[in-house]
Amino acid sequence: MAAASVPQEVFQNINISAYRVLFILLMLVRYRSLNLVELNRHLYDNPMIGRGYNSETLTKYINTLREAGCRIPRSTNRNDYCYELFRNPFLLHLEPQEISVARKLMHLLAKHPDEALYQDYRRFMEGLAWSLGTPGFLELDEDTALIPATPYRDISLWRERFNEFQQYCQDAFALQLQYLDPECGEMELLIEPYELIERGRRLLLLGLDRSTQEQRVLDLERVGSVRQLPSKNRRPPTQMSVVFALYGRLAKSYRFYPDETVVYRAEQEIHVKARVTETSGLMLRLLKYGTSCQVLSPESLRDNMKHHVQSLLTAMTESWDENPSPAVGHL
Repeated sequence: MAAASVPQEVFQNINISAYRVLFILLMLVRYRSLNLVELNRHLYDNPMIGRGYNSETLTKYINTLREAGCRIPRSTNRNDYCYELFRNPFLLHLEPQEISVARKLMHLLAKHPDEALYQDYRRFMEGLAWSLGTPGFLELDEDTALIPATPYRDISLWRERFNEFQQYCQDAFALQLQYLDPECGEMELLIEPYELIERGRRLLLLGLDRSTQEQRVLDLERVGSVRQLPSKNRRPPTQMSVVFALYGRLAKSYRFYPDETVVYRAEQEIHVKARVTETSGLMLRLLKYGTSCQVLSPESLRDNMKHHVQSLLTAMTESWDENPSPAVGHL
């Protein structure tokens, strides 16, 4: 019925099967991951198609895309029976000068008090990085990097690693893994996985170490073999409440993250309460706000922030003493 509104002459010079395949590719590029129901909804809404298809027919179309160079894993229960596009052979191309402009603007917005503007640009650039197929093209500072500089040359391999451990966290079964600790060397760990975190240039796994009953943050680059055990997670991750104050323009434009609420509001100041399972990521974000932000509680995190800022100031002072500017040296 949807196709009835399209003039018949439009169909005369088009291979409708090829059109369906290209349309499916367009939907996967736009949404990255679609299950059978979602994909059929888009096919129904397209006036040139106007109908849905069974899984067997859609698999044939997906196989055509695979033969053309698309990387689309099988639709199974591990990916919620979705067709997910890991690699698109028709990648976008940007000149080095254009990438340089994007990097400079990202640096500026990372320090801008308008949090909403920064987050909007961040989401846009994440999509652009995926379209470029280059995971490290926007390697910025550790706390502002958009796309991790991964050890994998192919972004599809990085995504496979991400999806693998994301699924482990969703399954909530214990993991037996080999881990190369920077201090203790190679060791075997029994971890209850809770959450996968993208931080700067790394993928980090947050979980409970069953041998010590302590929470650990593991760098996936240091994880070797992994075996999922039949034993379920014994307890959920513990959360900490962090309260921080924001001032001036940032207080007015701040866009709240998940699990954040306002506990105090004034014209030029707000106090925000956040619930987190680990604090390192929150610390990096709050440090980005500079003097427009202050941690109020808990006292331990407040002291850690002070220590971190003092360490940065000491490092900057030592660097200044070793390499003074010509003007200062002359004075």
